[in-house]
Amino acid sequence: MTTSLQGQTGLVFGAGRGLGRATAIACARAGMRVGLVARTASELEETTAAVRAAGGEAKVLGGDARDESHVASAFAAMDTWGGPSLVVNTVGESLIKPLVESTLADWRRIIDGNLTAAFLISRAAMPRLIARGGGRLIHLSSRAAVFTSPAIPVYAAAKAGVIGLVKSLALQGKPHGVSVNVLCPSPMDTPMRWSATPDFDRARVLPPESVADLIVLLAAHPEMTLEDGVLSSAVAY
Repeated sequence: MTTSLQGQTGLVFGAGRGLGRATAIACARAGMRVGLVARTASELEETTAAVRAAGGEAKVLGGDARDESHVASAFAAMDTWGGPSLVVNTVGESLIKPLVESTLADWRRIIDGNLTAAFLISRAAMPRLIARGGGRLIHLSSRAAVFTSPAIPVYAAAKAGVIGLVKSLALQGKPHGVSVNVLCPSPMDTPMRWSATPDFDRARVLPPESVADLIVLLAAHPEMTLEDGVLSSAVAY
């Protein structure tokens, strides 16, 4: 059964570019009001313009998902709209470096940019979604967390941590009508992809709009659940 998203509210972390921007636009096209969180003001302005061009209403929040106070402020601001029924975390930071060359600073940066951000967003989102009696929280991991390689041990560990977090939260949310999922897509056509691997085969990347459409589909079908919360891309890595 499809649920209309018209007039519902979404909150997108990492909305400045890439999948986050595509998700915000897809939500707007589905009739949702969208809160936008990202660190770079100029990118947020571009996303806001795209959301409004798609017929949506945007609340520009800014902020860093790695910062506890910024995450709390973003959710508090959304409370003026009745709180989000959909929370999407597309925040991430990559690292391609063998383990023996990785520093403790590398480890802390990648864990913070992926797992800590997911933790802070989840901790703020879950009580609100449970209190409203339903909704969906979606985190982005990576297919690299499921089918990894020797070149990305730190990144794979951080993204695998997101999967573990979601599996636990999915069990917590289920009795309350709250769905928690993690998507593990293959490489996407995003700025992070080309910054990390500029020579990657462009014929093998997913358009972020495809993943954004999946996110909106899940939001529109609350009856669709994944028992362990995890959906991995079937596209060859």
